[in-house]
Amino acid sequence: MSATGPTGTSQNGAVISGRVTMTGSAATSISTTTPLALVVLPVALPRANSAAGSVTVTIVGTGATTTIDGNGSFTLDNVPPGSVQLHFQGRGVDAMLTIAGIEAADHISIAVTLNGSNARLDTREKTNNGNGNGNQVNGRIDAIDAGARTLRVNGMTVMVPTSALIRHGNQTFAFADLRVGDHIEVKGSRNGTTVTASEIKVETEGDDEDDDDDNELRGAVSALSGSCPAVSFVVAGTKVMTSAITRFEDGSCSGLRNDVRVEVDGTRVGDTLMATKVEFD
Repeated sequence: MSATGPTGTSQNGAVISGRVTMTGSAATSISTTTPLALVVLPVALPRANSAAGSVTVTIVGTGATTTIDGNGSFTLDNVPPGSVQLHFQGRGVDAMLTIAGIEAADHISIAVTLNGSNARLDTREKTNNGNGNGNQVNGRIDAIDAGARTLRVNGMTVMVPTSALIRHGNQTFAFADLRVGDHIEVKGSRNGTTVTASEIKVETEGDDEDDDDDNELRGAVSALSGSCPAVSFVVAGTKVMTSAITRFEDGSCSGLRNDVRVEVDGTRVGDTLMATKVEFD
């Protein structure tokens, strides 16, 4: 169902359509056939105003309103360009989600999972009908064909020519660096269910912007020294230091070895990244 825009506003913005999935306590409190309400208002709507059995969402700065149908689908028209913040509220849900990089001629399709205070953007696909960045696919890599240089993302085939830019923040990747399970954003041209990529951005979980890219590293460990928990090593040309507060995922500090691939999040101090998280790839 199309959103109703504010009085006197022409329908010349972007369109966001998508599907909402409820998990956790919110899922058990509402039937799968019960419609959910999606309301777009300039300010957050108090929980007390949410209708029974409904979930509301606010986009700051607009007055459009729409209702999710029985299949969990919705459409919002006249979405302003730039970044918008969605505030989902009701039925045990009170969560925020930012959608960035919106252009006026965009058609954006998203899938969102809600659970309590968490709103997870599962997939995002963008088609631009103007002169912007072209078609976009956002999601996890399901399969990789190295010989054909193709990826499978959200049921779409992504062709990756050698001219395509592959990056993670400021780091340039090769096609061989991509892994099944990586969350990526693809820009390119679309023909049916195939997208020919001009740019691929490898993202960390939940990211929709580049704000923290300078504090993320990904690559093979080298020049490892020290003893746990205080060790130092180099990733992608940057020195990394760990400490007692560093969190390790899919491994432990003792599992660090030269040539092991990791993804590091942290805080930069001079030319060193003080690691808050090290994830083994």
